[in-house]
Amino acid sequence: MNRWTLSLHEAGHAVAAWALTDTQAIATLHDGAAGAAWPLDDLSPTDRAIMTAVGPLAEALANRHSAPEIMRDAIGDTPPRALPTVETIASVEMATELRRDRSRALPDHVALARFCIAGIEHQPERWAQRHAWIQSLAKRLINSHEKSIVEVARVLYLRGVVSVPLEERNAV
Repeated sequence: MNRWTLSLHEAGHAVAAWALTDTQAIATLHDGAAGAAWPLDDLSPTDRAIMTAVGPLAEALANRHSAPEIMRDAIGDTPPRALPTVETIASVEMATELRRDRSRALPDHVALARFCIAGIEHQPERWAQRHAWIQSLAKRLINSHEKSIVEVARVLYLRGVVSVPLEERNAV
């Protein structure tokens, strides 16, 4: 997955968490084309499933929105340095802790599958219904917050880390 698509994916998670809890969420990009997003407040299992489903679905926004332009160095018009990741901007201790947390996290599809079967393990006919329901809620959230997802993804793409809501955009 390229950096822009990954930024949209993680921004989708973060904006969903903020929209569902009205509290801050964080998204980060990591070395090795990886990312993470998490709310700073607890989510109900259903809200967590919606947040999880939004990430992969938000990747499709790359078909309608292009990645931000990277400014060239004014001296000699040289290409910019590599874009930042958490590992390049955080302390060694923080980067190590985030890497450890990321290694324990479930992939989105596994977390969503576990939600879909939780409590109804012996009723497989309901698993798909629950999945379709969560997907429809996630699509609705993306449609109503598309502009925010793209704005957050642009900041994440350029900086490697972002807090939602975008504080600098709200402070006037």
